[in-house]
Amino acid sequence: MRAQPRSPTDRIEVRAAGVRAILFGYALLLLTGCADSPLPTGLRVAVIGLDGATFDLIEPWMDQGLLPNLAAMRNDGYSAELESVIPPLSAPAWTSAITGVNPGKHGIYDFELVDRDRFMPVPATALDRRAKAVWEYLTESERPSVIMTVPLTTPPDPIAGKMVGGFPHLRDTGYTWPPELEKGLGPWRLDRYGEYLPEGSEEAFLGNLIATREARFRAAIELFEEDDWELFWVVFMGTDKVQHFFWKFMEDEEGRHGVDPALAEKYQNTIRDFWIRIDEIVGEFLERADENTIVLVASDHGFESVSREMAVLKWLWNEGYCDTDFPRSRVLYFTHLGGRMTINTKSAFKRGVVDGGREYDDLIAELEGKLTRLVDSETGERVVAEVYRRDEIYSGPYLDRAPDLLFEPRPGFFFGRGSPFDGTNLFREPSFTFSGYHNRRGILIVKGPHVKSGKRAPPGERPRLMDLAPTLLRILGETVPRDMDGVPIDDLFTPGFEEIAPLREGNRSIDRKIPDERREKEREGLEALPYLG
Repeated sequence: MRAQPRSPTDRIEVRAAGVRAILFGYALLLLTGCADSPLPTGLRVAVIGLDGATFDLIEPWMDQGLLPNLAAMRNDGYSAELESVIPPLSAPAWTSAITGVNPGKHGIYDFELVDRDRFMPVPATALDRRAKAVWEYLTESERPSVIMTVPLTTPPDPIAGKMVGGFPHLRDTGYTWPPELEKGLGPWRLDRYGEYLPEGSEEAFLGNLIATREARFRAAIELFEEDDWELFWVVFMGTDKVQHFFWKFMEDEEGRHGVDPALAEKYQNTIRDFWIRIDEIVGEFLERADENTIVLVASDHGFESVSREMAVLKWLWNEGYCDTDFPRSRVLYFTHLGGRMTINTKSAFKRGVVDGGREYDDLIAELEGKLTRLVDSETGERVVAEVYRRDEIYSGPYLDRAPDLLFEPRPGFFFGRGSPFDGTNLFREPSFTFSGYHNRRGILIVKGPHVKSGKRAPPGERPRLMDLAPTLLRILGETVPRDMDGVPIDDLFTPGFEEIAPLREGNRSIDRKIPDERREKEREGLEALPYLG
């Protein structure tokens, strides 16, 4: 049973009462010295996540008048490119956004974890996240949230409020909190992992993306209107998927990579039209936001065209790093996509073959050199833009979960797995039917009370994705943990905001306590699924 919606007058009075409580709360804080007690600011925050949004695509459409709501937010508010994590994948990226910490502190590097005993990847779930999300801090303060479809939040958290767990869904049920909310969502479509777009299935694939988008919107706008929340966060995944698979149709003729001209003509405006509807959806939220609501539109990463793929596992085999007995390989590649390598060290794996110290360092240096010099044999182009050792970009208690070496592609390339024995070339046209892939330049657009108007952050001063969590906590008057890597984005606020929401930092724990038996039960359930072996 849903709570009865409050009238606009009721909501204004509630928020006004919250503002009046600030002085009382501040005085109480001084008397008690309790830095973790919230000081309600009278504000609430709505985050609309648009997975994979990039200014490279949407800003020209904004300027052309095709996306008027996003353009109005930009013109009347604050905007910036948002620096994603490395690698810019939805699982670690959104997890850093909601926790305010780097993957070394939350433990999520991909949609999969590595089973080091069996030398195989296993699906990650929300229970593998080791740092608290924003809504968990609010739950500690008994403040309600509505959270919908944030990637890697299934199974959902038992929060103060309501939650619909996000992609990927490994089961057909068990994705809402409270559990009975699942029955009230109406027609619902679950996101699956590992989609691809074979030729001839474009219409059905697009139809599913549209139907899923509309189901998300209907449920989200209802909860937005009816529930008494202080934090609202919804993520639309369709923006990412439509760009992955339909980018090639909007390229000019030279960049279409052999696409059927008839298909190119039919689908050349698919991404644009998808975004026009997304802009309308953003407008629906803006229309319903009261004068005490700050609305943030954010993406976890950006996007760009790709036309070449490197098969990483094939390269490792060709270079002599792999063995026919896979656990005896010196270098391991567990993922399906992305530039990540794990060294098979004796300290990390039961059947490890590489010693630590000098042998490990020499192997890492050798790989760095080869990757830096790597050239596509067909095009003559260099492939790798940057190579990182894990301790150069991550820190924290879960650093040992990270790949040992990470590398980013140059524009136009992405990294796939490939097989050493499939007879294909090392460099090829993209598999997975991708024609667009991620980069680290996401977006942030903010509008609402105490937000600067018409402010654009310079490219060299762009905030980081992990700055979102502490920014939200500050807006809501919560203590920002000192152990967070992110910092509040103070540049977006007008002068005087410090008086409304003074920055309060404290030794609030970021650690997420999940009983080991709950994790084990979830893992056993996943391993029992037939398609996970």
